[in-house]
Amino acid sequence: MTQRPYRDTGQLGHLTDRTLHCTSVNELEYDVTSPPSVRGMSFTILHTQLVDRGAVLPEDCLRVADGRIAAVGGPDVVQPGDTVIDGSGTTLLPGLIDSHVHLIPGCTQLAATFGVTTQFDQFSMPEVSAQETPRSSFFTSSIGATVPGGHPTIAFPPIPYATSPADAKQFVADRIAEGADHLKLIYDDGSGAGMNLPTLDEPTLRALIDAAHASGLTVVAHVSTAASAVEVVQCGADVLAHAPSDLMSPQEIEAVASSGAAVIATLDIVDGYTGPSGRLPLQDEPELMQRMPARWRRVLDQQSRRWMPPQPPDGAAARANTLALLRAGVPVLAGTDAPNPGMLFGASLHRELGHLVRAGLTPAEALVAATSAPADAFKLTDRGRLAVGTRADLLMVDGDPLLDISATQRVRRTWVGGEVVVPEQYAGSATELAGVQFLHQTTARIATALKELWPGLPEPTDVVREDGEVLGRVVPMAGGWLPTTVFGAALGPVAERDAAVQTVETEGLASLSELWWARTDGPEWQEAQLVEAQPDRVRLRWNDPLLDQPPSGRWYALTDVDLERTRPN
Repeated sequence: MTQRPYRDTGQLGHLTDRTLHCTSVNELEYDVTSPPSVRGMSFTILHTQLVDRGAVLPEDCLRVADGRIAAVGGPDVVQPGDTVIDGSGTTLLPGLIDSHVHLIPGCTQLAATFGVTTQFDQFSMPEVSAQETPRSSFFTSSIGATVPGGHPTIAFPPIPYATSPADAKQFVADRIAEGADHLKLIYDDGSGAGMNLPTLDEPTLRALIDAAHASGLTVVAHVSTAASAVEVVQCGADVLAHAPSDLMSPQEIEAVASSGAAVIATLDIVDGYTGPSGRLPLQDEPELMQRMPARWRRVLDQQSRRWMPPQPPDGAAARANTLALLRAGVPVLAGTDAPNPGMLFGASLHRELGHLVRAGLTPAEALVAATSAPADAFKLTDRGRLAVGTRADLLMVDGDPLLDISATQRVRRTWVGGEVVVPEQYAGSATELAGVQFLHQTTARIATALKELWPGLPEPTDVVREDGEVLGRVVPMAGGWLPTTVFGAALGPVAERDAAVQTVETEGLASLSELWWARTDGPEWQEAQLVEAQPDRVRLRWNDPLLDQPPSGRWYALTDVDLERTRPN
């Protein structure tokens, strides 16, 4: 597999932890101005709970030098010149591994903010992976093997296909030339979602798997049903992408187990649907939301205001299958399928750990699914462990995730190859904005394709006055229609369509003259006047007379400002 390059990100963003500088083994001096952030610098973490392969190690200190774990032991592992970190009350884990993502610009930096230090891309265009300057590492399948009109072609521009066994060797060779580390193939006829999609036939499936194995590639197969899971492992696939959504029989469980394949659970797929609060589940995780950059908070907010089926999937069968497969000896890997709606790089892996525990795994088994199990499945010997010689990809959290898996959300620090992660260097950056814009473009392409497939699918609709002026929009939701301004802010609660339209007609323009509550990067809301509004930006003049601002206000892209009619709680 090809190992990606790493980039030095400079100094530590949070200096609330006590750090020490060791001038001799017997003399420790506090120095909070010199955090371990430079490649090649050595540091030692003292008095932390070390968890490796889901078990607590007897030692409680770990030393890092030259980007790798140099020693595990007691306080005597400290060497002269080390920066020393007091880890009291914390747990130190290997950096987390997300086995199922789809790359967007900057996603490795975003993931590292939440302690995810390795990601496995399971279908992306090669130009996306080529432009990624990773903060954490990633491995890619490049373009997955599918057929014209098959899953997930609506999310991508025109791509090469594998339509017969004769295509297999060249298809695999082309992916390797693009930098692929493994092969992803799609074996899904849509029946798991009540659809009818073309998919690979069995001879082509076998030819692709054989060609990949001949080139030393691991094969990951997307499936959605129990029957397709059995078929692909019998053809030789190494890893199943997704636990099947229909309940597997004992015979099907045994067939997968006897094949030696692993399964990427992706139980957090259900997080793409709003709950009783009207919010996406990730939005109700305060520890994760506190670390989340403002632009991505806005993305989640927008995703929560979209049409959803009246009865979204509950994931019960996938959870039962995951537990049954694990108990039968199948390695379970944690994966998120980010950036599907409701799933965010890094943050959603913590939700996935919670879903695994909800399925019946112990917290220790869930941690293995996000550390050593994926490293083993993808034959990576340099990560996923707290062992001497492995990469210093580390996650320090407050509390004990072996007792409460949600403790992984309380991220204290993350290191990638011995370099500390600085969240502030990503938040608000051009790289972050490029990722948000890339996601918006992909979402728009999918929405257009879905409208062509299902002309009756509800979609946002402009409310237009007789003279042609747009007053606002009504947006389909699971429980009705949401009336919004032209720039997407809610004008009232979800209602029947006619009532929502009437709200927009009555208040769409009138609301623009009101004082609004707004915020940009910080947590504080302030009153502001809307000077001008467009679908993608607004001109604001803040209501604080002490602020230095132009008389006509300032333009803000909607990616950079939150707006509410009433003061948020």
